[in-house]
Formats: sequence, structure tokens, C-alpha cells
Amino acid sequence: MSSETADLQTRLEAIQQEHRRRHLSDELDELAETMEETILQRVLAKAFFEEDVDIEHETKAEVQEVLELLESGQYEAVEERLDDLKGDVDTTETLVQNRIQELRLKHNSTVTAMRRLNDRVERVSSMRLEMLEGLLNDWRWKEQVYMGDEDADLDTLKENAREYGEDMRSAFDDLKEELFGAYPDEIRDLIYRMIEDERLSYADLSDDQRRLLAESDIGEYIELTLS
Repeated sequence: MSSETADLQTRLEAIQQEHRRRHLSDELDELAETMEETILQRVLAKAFFEEDVDIEHETKAEVQEVLELLESGQYEAVEERLDDLKGDVDTTETLVQNRIQELRLKHNSTVTAMRRLNDRVERVSSMRLEMLEGLLNDWRWKEQVYMGDEDADLDTLKENAREYGEDMRSAFDDLKEELFGAYPDEIRDLIYRMIEDERLSYADLSDDQRRLLAESDIGEYIELTLS
């Protein structure tokens, strides 16, 4: 083999390796982005819904390990682990998104019921309720967390997610307090349970609770049924 042919072969192999590296890099960048967004949604969910959404910490560590393999040029090792890694990341993303969807639907149902109650008693700003309802319906969390800075580090993004979640939780709690805070302690929880479509038994209510409910501004809307 001439030196010219050897040089050409060497250059071709270098090009092939570069294409291989870029392909693997793109695949891992996509997985890392998915993992980052999953982590941020978990932080947001904890701040807003006050619930820890489970996430496999092993998956996060695995992504980092494979990235390090790529950086050290161990392409075969990366390729061997890539399919399993994709499956783990996708599973983690699905679990977190599904749980957040459940929590959103639950809170949105509550806000919708609060809006219906407020239509009758006119105690809080209907616009605030509609805005909160809209945020739960249109889950455009990325705009509030990334804030146009796609290159922000993960710690900064996690803090943004936490602050946004706390702001939404504060708005939710403030509206609940304004809407239900006017009712006596004895019936406040009962009214809250009723707007969540929970059926209350007349026999389970004390005489004082029955009287307070009847005298409240929702007394005319309470319906008694025989069962």
C-alpha cells in the first residue's frame, strides 16, 4: 500500500469516526435534554403540588456516565449502552409526566369548582381564577423556567422552576383562603369538600353545621337528596 493510499485511508477513518462521534453526541444531547426537563418538572411539581414525584436517580447518573464515555472516545461502549439508556430515560419521563398530569387535572377540577362557587357568591376576582385555570390547562412551564435562556445551568433552572411552582401554589392558596376564609371554621372544610363533588351525609352533620350551612351564602344552592 502506497503512503498516499494509507494517508487517504487514515483520513477516511478519521471522517467516519467523526461522523460516529457526532451521531452519538446528538443522541446523548437529546437524552440529556429530556432528563433535564424531567428533573425541572419534578422540582416544579414539588413546589406547586407539594408532592415528591419519584424519579430514578440511577438514570440521571447513567446519562452522565455515558456522556463521559463519549468524551473519552469509547464509542463502542456508548453504542452498547445507548438503547437501554433511551428506555430508562423515556420511562422516567413518562412516569413524571403522567403523575403531573394527574395532579394538574385534580387541581384544575378544584379551580373550576371554585370558579362556579365564585360565580354565585362573587367573593374573589374571576379573572384571577380564570388565569390560574388557564395555567393549569395550558402547561407552558418551559417559558417560565427557561425564560429565553437555553444555556442557563441546571441549578439556575431548578431555582426558576421552584420559584414558579411556589408562585402558582401561593396564587392557589390565596384564592382558596379568600373564597373559603369567610366561612366559619365549622363548615369551611365541608364547603371545600362539596365543591370537589364529594357527597355529604345529612346524618353526619351536627345541628350547628346544618344551621351554619343553611345560613351561609351557599345555603340556597345546597340540594338534599334521598338515598
